[in-house]
Amino acid sequence: MKKLILLLNDYPSTGKSTLARCFSQYLHRYGASHQLKTLVEETEPDDDAHLIDASRLTPRALLEMLQESPLTILEIATGQADFFGRFYTNHALETMLEEAGISLTVVLPVTSEMESFDSVIEAAEIYSDHAEYLIAHLVTSSYEDDDKVWDRSYAARVMDMFEAVELHIPEVGFQIEHELHARHLDLADVLQDAELQAALGKDYTKWHERVLGQVESARQYLFGEAFRPTLRPRLVEKKTRVRAHAV
Repeated sequence: MKKLILLLNDYPSTGKSTLARCFSQYLHRYGASHQLKTLVEETEPDDDAHLIDASRLTPRALLEMLQESPLTILEIATGQADFFGRFYTNHALETMLEEAGISLTVVLPVTSEMESFDSVIEAAEIYSDHAEYLIAHLVTSSYEDDDKVWDRSYAARVMDMFEAVELHIPEVGFQIEHELHARHLDLADVLQDAELQAALGKDYTKWHERVLGQVESARQYLFGEAFRPTLRPRLVEKKTRVRAHAV
């Protein structure tokens, strides 16, 4: 069965691009065939091939794209989640995906800002029980307080009903943030450039391995049968905070 991983949250700076690229790098490590796409408001035909123009999206075009790879990571750019939700509903995509043998996992990155939880509730209403859910927490230095804000929220209770899995993405650290600011970059930029990764040194390497350790802990849930590794790289083992909730 093929797999679509939908990564969305219309609240800005929740880490969608960073997480999408970390998923892709994890799959590259295992030689697992996949594609990474980003749905944006508008793009030119000669722009980056991984960009999808929302104004030109059709159900047929989407299905053809999903058939190109056993595993598709589709990042929905900030501001496009409402559009894709309407597109999904209006074209009965749950039926189309089911008939095509494509399972859906919706990944929702959140921060300690309660406004970032709104997209979680909206996604549950749109995709309902036609999808599995994963909540990715962007952990900050005030981690314990952040965790409590989520745990007490209505969004968390909704995700409990859908037996959502949680990932806790570690804090990137002051030194790396300082380096990124000095270079006018963000983590998503770095994750696309091996030279930049090397320039950030061991602090970045440690952070990256911890993130990939989190992905490893949820590998079966995230990628399912579509995960067909051809390589066996050695990942650094780290303690994880993945939690599966059941009613």
